Amino acid sequence: MAVALGFVGFVVSLGTQFVGTKWAGAANGALITSTSPAFIVLFAALLLRERITWVKAASVALATVGVGVVIGPEALWSGSGGQALWGKLLLLVAGMTWGLYTVMGKRFSQRHGALATTFWACVTGAVLNLPFALLEPAPRPLADWPLAAWAAVAYIAFVSTAVAFFLWNYGFQLIDAGTGSLFFFAQPLVGALLGWGWLGEPLGMGFVVGGLLIAAGVVLATRDEKPVQGGTAAVKRKGSGPGAAKNASG
Repeated sequence: MAVALGFVGFVVSLGTQFVGTKWAGAANGALITSTSPAFIVLFAALLLRERITWVKAASVALATVGVGVVIGPEALWSGSGGQALWGKLLLLVAGMTWGLYTVMGKRFSQRHGALATTFWACVTGAVLNLPFALLEPAPRPLADWPLAAWAAVAYIAFVSTAVAFFLWNYGFQLIDAGTGSLFFFAQPLVGALLGWGWLGEPLGMGFVVGGLLIAAGVVLATRDEKPVQGGTAAVKRKGSGPGAAKNASG
C-alpha cells in the first residue's frame, strides 16, 4: 500500500503536474489540477463508500468556478495543439491521480496514522523518482548552485512536502474526503496573494469575486459535514506509538 501511495502521489500525480505545467502554462496548471476535489469526491464514493450529496457536488462546482474567476480566462489561452494540448491532458491526469492518492492516503492514515502515511509515501516516492532524476540532464552542476537555490530546495522538501503532506493527511482523518477536498482550493488564493505581496503582481476584482466563490463553496460543504465515526479513536489505537511506522511499512 505504501508503494502504491508513493507511486500514485509522488511519481504519477506530481510528475504529470510538473511536466503539464511546463507545457501548458501555470494558469492552466492551477485550473486543470483544481479538478482534484471532484475526483476526490468520486473516489471516496467508490473506495470509501462516502455518499455524494447535492450540497457536496454544488460546493465543488462553486469553488471550481471561483478558481477560474481568480485566474481569469485570458490567462488560460496557450494554444490548443501540440505540446500545449498534451500538457493539458497531463494536468488532467495529475488532478485525477491526486484525487486517488488522497483517498488512498485517507484509508492508510486511518489504519496507521498520518505521520506513518506521510513518511512512507515520501520515502517510496523518492526511491521511485530516483531513476527519472538521474536520467534528467542537469542544466547546471550542483556544485554551482547558489545558497538561495539550496534554501529553496530545503523549503520545498521540508515545508511544502513533509509538513504540508502530513497536515493534509491528518486533516482527512478528521473529516470526510468530500468536505476535505474543498480546502484544495486554498492553493490558487494563497498563490495569488504571495504573487501580490512578494512579486508585486496586481490583484483585480476577479480575485475578490473568485475568492468569495471559493469561500462560499467551503462554507457550504462544511455546514453539511458530519463527524467521521471513530476517526480519531482509530488513529490513537493504530497510528501512535513507536511501532506505527514499522507496522505501516508492511
